[in-house]
Order: sequence, then structure tokens, then C-alpha cells
Amino acid sequence: MKLAAGGPVHAKYRRMIMVYLDITAPLYWWKEFDTYRVGVTPNPTDIEMNSCSTMHKIHAKEFELEDFSCEHLEDFDGYKDPVTGSPSIAWFKICLQGLIDQLNYARELYLQTKDKKYWWQMIQLLPSSYNQKRTVMLNYEVLAGIYPMRKEHKLDEWREFCQWIENLPYSEIIIDSDKGGQDE
Repeated sequence: MKLAAGGPVHAKYRRMIMVYLDITAPLYWWKEFDTYRVGVTPNPTDIEMNSCSTMHKIHAKEFELEDFSCEHLEDFDGYKDPVTGSPSIAWFKICLQGLIDQLNYARELYLQTKDKKYWWQMIQLLPSSYNQKRTVMLNYEVLAGIYPMRKEHKLDEWREFCQWIENLPYSEIIIDSDKGGQDE
């Protein structure tokens, strides 16, 4: 704990504790996660990833609502338009379902014709709420950098990821490194 409290210079041992995991998360979360990629060549502080390719597999299965992170989208009566103040119906989840229907229409056309113009419709319409699976290799040093910055983030996905970090073996060298091994 004293070495961990000394920061990255003294906590080099954390770089040697490797973690491999599969993460399924929305594209909007992956854009933020990608900021932790330090370089393009293997480095002890890098994160290595292998994604299930959207480019090659986007048409492999029919799109379903469950393929998207949409737990905060609502359809409800009694919604008041923020501009006019008039009551109306919020169509947020219905809009996503309409988009999914269009993605499936483009998918069917692509499967029938193999015409790339239909593939482009899927790629360019795919919303950032689409969940993508990636296999990730990182280490405790990377997690020690992520944890304090993301543990109270507004995105649920970051808070859930940090809760996962808290349950790792020896997680105290990640989450308590600023205590220097001393009790509060």
C-alpha cells in the first residue's frame, strides 16, 4: 500500500497484474474508454482490445431493442414540451424502435442483394447507444488511473465499471492507493 500511495513511479508492480475481460457497452461509452489508450504499440500502461467487428458483423443478426442501451429512454404521457409548455407524448423509445425497424429493413435488403449501399445505411444510421462487445486486456495500473476519475461519473456504465474494479482481488491497491496503507 505504501508503494501504491507513491503513485505510478513507485507502484510499478501494478503494471504486472494483468486483467482480461469481455465488456459489452454502448458505443458512447467506448468513445470515452478509448481515451485511456496510451499508445498504438504494446506498452505496460496500454490497454489492448479486440472488438466484435461492426464493419463485418453488423448484418449477422437482426437488430433488437435489447442490442441498445436505452434504459433511460421513456415513452410517457403527460410530458410537457419544454418550448411551448403544452402537454404531449414523449416518443423517445418509439423513435429508437423506428430506427431499429429501418436498420432491419436495410439489413434485409443487404442480405438479399449484397449491395453495399444498404450496408452503408446500417453503418451510418447506427446510434451510439448500440452495444458492442470487446475483449480487453489491461492492468491494475491502468485501473488505478481510471478509478478515481470515473467512480462518480454521470454515466451509469462508468459507475458500474468502477464497482467491478472494487470487487477485484487486491482492489485496495487500486482504490485505496492514496491512503498509503494507513487507516483513516
